[in-house]
Formats: sequence, C-alpha cells, structure tokens
Amino acid sequence: MTTSLSRRRFFQLAGLATLAFPLRGWAALDTSGGDEVVIINDIHITGIPEEKIPANAKDDDDHLRATVKQILALPKKPAAVIINGDLALAIGTAADYTVIRELIAPLRDAGIPVHLTLGNHDVRDIFMQAFPEMKSASALKDARHNGLIDLPTTRLILLDTLDQSPGPAGKLGAEQIAWILARIDEVPTKQVVLIGHHNPQVGGDTSHYKGGIVDTADFWPEIAKRDQVKAYIHGHTHEWTQALENRIHIISTIACAYVFNKNTNATGWTSARFNAHGFQLKLNTLETDHAWNGEAKWFFGRQPAPKKAAAPKKK
Repeated sequence: MTTSLSRRRFFQLAGLATLAFPLRGWAALDTSGGDEVVIINDIHITGIPEEKIPANAKDDDDHLRATVKQILALPKKPAAVIINGDLALAIGTAADYTVIRELIAPLRDAGIPVHLTLGNHDVRDIFMQAFPEMKSASALKDARHNGLIDLPTTRLILLDTLDQSPGPAGKLGAEQIAWILARIDEVPTKQVVLIGHHNPQVGGDTSHYKGGIVDTADFWPEIAKRDQVKAYIHGHTHEWTQALENRIHIISTIACAYVFNKNTNATGWTSARFNAHGFQLKLNTLETDHAWNGEAKWFFGRQPAPKKAAAPKKK
C-alpha cells in the first residue's frame, strides 16, 4: 500500500527535482585531494502523512533538505556523503525510503557518492529493496549492508550495526566482525576509521551502553591490537561527544533530525577532513547562530603508549 504525501511535502520534493537538474556533472567543483567526507547522522525520515508525524519530527525532512543544499554549496565537493543510520523515523517502510531517495537525489545527481548505513529504526530487507543499486561491500551469509571508502591516507569501514528494529541495541555478529578485521588487515600502512550507527559499549558515558553494540567485547580487543585503527565514529545518541578507549577515539557526531535536549546539543551535519596524521571534524549546525556552528576539532592518530617511569633505584 502506498502512502500519499501531503501537499507541502509534495512541493518540497518537486523543488528538489528542479534543483537537481542544473547540478548534474558539476565539473566546476574542486575535487582535488579527495580527503574530505560528510557525515550525517539520524535523519529519521518518514513517508507517513504530515498530520501523523510526531511533533518532534515534523521538521526532519526540512533539516535534510537544508543539509543537502549546504553540502552542494561547498567550494569543494566531498569524496562521499555518509548517512549514518536511523534513516527511517520509526520502523523503516518502503514509503520512508522513497522519500529519502528523493531528498538525497540532488547529491547523487551532482556526482557525489552517497553511502547509507543502517540503524535500529531501519529494516534491512526493505532498505535493500528500495536501494538495489547500493550494493554491500560484503557478501556475508548473515546479510549486512557494509561499505568501504578508500581515501588517499585513510580507509573508512562502514558497519551494519542493525540488530532489531526498533530495539535500541546494536550487534555486529561474528561473521561481520571477521570481515571488518580482514578489511583492516588489508591496509597496514593506512589509518582506519570505523563508522557505524551504534556506539560501542566502551568509553564515554556509560548511560549510553544500553543502546550500544552488545557484542563490543567480541570486536573491540581485536581492533585495539591493530594500530592503524584510529577512531570509531557513531550516531544514535544524537550528541556531540568524544572519548578514548585503548587510545582509539570514540566520537558521536550531531544528529540531523532532532536532539533530545536543545540546551546541550544541536542539529546539523559534520564535515571530516583526513590526512596521514589524523582527521578534523567540523560541525555545521542548522541553526547558523548556534555557538557550535563552525567548531572544528582535530583528532590525531594513536601514539605509542606513554612509557612508565622507571622505579627509583634503591640506595
């Protein structure tokens, strides 16, 4: 059964289609270097009629539209746009993913690769039917939607942490963990950054653990052994937070759809710039006068663990 769009949402999507046409093959954009990507978390888009959308989510499609316009206005085209899970508002439907296709069409028409990961509000089978051209980088028996992005200095590995929808917790599974480790081992001289929707159950605020990756203990010790792994970037918490575990950065970047507490967070998107030494994350808030807008922070790669001071010699 198809769901009709409201009049306002219809014209919003029609406006996107008009906008997309002149952007095809944007040769004028600077694509040199290829070391920048955009990360968008938690878009929570729905295809249900507007009058049925919960109050806190009524502006979600407008937020994504504004984000797309801002990305297209960048002086340098990013190497990729990663939309990191919770694509759908509640439990992903064909109607939800149809609206998402329309909203991200200008990015794809501009020649910008778009990668989608899955969160706890998505439904894997319906997503794969809606985006058949977005093939997974993995071919696992336990079907997962994975991605690989190789930048000049950095490999980004996109995880599928979806376990149950709409249950809050995530899970990788043994087969995906083995695939992740193999992809890390392929690039011993590159830095590796893992990107998944759910937070690992290590580092940061333990109050978030209930919604994190339940099999963290099965993969975290293994990535900690691999010095090229520098960071794990996630969404899910709708917050901007940073932590360290085994000298690996754990970073939650801001949500696009809505925040749980407007006094402590903001909506928007994040640009990420990589080099051989680490990466910079820059916040782009949709409230342009927000104190965080334009805030940039560098995260440097794992350094050797500090040596313990030698015990003083006994006299």
